[in-house]
Amino acid sequence: MRKTALSIVDKTIYVFNIIAALALLISYAAPYVNPADYWYISIFGLAYPLLIISNGVFILYWIIRLRKHVFLSTVAIALGYFHFSKFYQSNEVNEYPPVNSIRILSHNLRALGLNGPEFQTEDSRKVFEFLDEGIYDVYCFQEFFDTKRKGFAPYDSIKRITHAKYRHVEVLVEFRGNSFGIATLSQYPIVEKGIVDFEREGTNMCIYTDIDFDGTIIRIYNMHLQSLGLGKKDMNVFQYNGESQQEKLNDAKSVLGKLKSAYSKRQEQAENIRQHIYDCQYPVIVCGDFNDTPLSFAYQQIKGDLNDAFVESGTGFGHTYNGAFPLLRIDYMMYSNSIKNHHFEVVKKDLSDHYPLVGYFTVD
Repeated sequence: MRKTALSIVDKTIYVFNIIAALALLISYAAPYVNPADYWYISIFGLAYPLLIISNGVFILYWIIRLRKHVFLSTVAIALGYFHFSKFYQSNEVNEYPPVNSIRILSHNLRALGLNGPEFQTEDSRKVFEFLDEGIYDVYCFQEFFDTKRKGFAPYDSIKRITHAKYRHVEVLVEFRGNSFGIATLSQYPIVEKGIVDFEREGTNMCIYTDIDFDGTIIRIYNMHLQSLGLGKKDMNVFQYNGESQQEKLNDAKSVLGKLKSAYSKRQEQAENIRQHIYDCQYPVIVCGDFNDTPLSFAYQQIKGDLNDAFVESGTGFGHTYNGAFPLLRIDYMMYSNSIKNHHFEVVKKDLSDHYPLVGYFTVD
């Protein structure tokens, strides 16, 4: 490594490198810090993928420059290597899971693209074609949507395609013939069902469905946790569009207020779900859109002693968000220790702003 003095450019870059490394280290604390106490720590957990990328860029820069400063980001990444495994895995793919596996599909449908200002059925058609490609034992849908507009009945189409005999559908919002909610469909009998109690907003809800799989009852949790609620204007807060400095400041305060509110609500939701799982007498499988990364308090609370299907059986990058933010993993499948996961896949098909998840399970 060179021992010559740093140039002004290198010194400036090193300052940003220090900031990025410190931010990465703070992100490691996000799963263990209650947002009710220090909500802003959660933002660092959300930014983890970008922080990993930025620190990787700094490592590459200092390698090219032959500087010992390369060790700063290298050490920062190494200290949290076990967190990286929640975003990237190299498990061997099991192409032949047991024939008696319980096959589960979980997907945030984004209302099948039917609730926009203009009525269009292209998005729903793509989803229906995907569902028609395979048969699953359980379907967990978040942002489930049904409508009677123009004679279109997506729920009837889904029932016909999936052949699911047993259904647990909870509607959260109804207006003008449209129904928004969450749905668990099953090929096996449902013996009990209900809702996990917490303060709900919009289409955020957690339902549980006890399903009898040939004499073995498994509780399936299907959830959609609090969304960030950021609109198009919020997403452009760091872009200059002719606004005054005061307007930009107000916009930034609005975004931070929404983040604080979302993290606080998810904290309460996650704690209630965690207790509900703890009190359950059956083995459980958890599916859903947490709207938060593995470096989050919500993930840590709900996971508890459960196993993360991606960590155990996934391969490659596990990002599930099909949107502007890269490598965001916010959708999950988790399961009890008495259950074995043989196959897990994030299906990278452009069907909504979330990718579908597929998991194959057996009970020991």
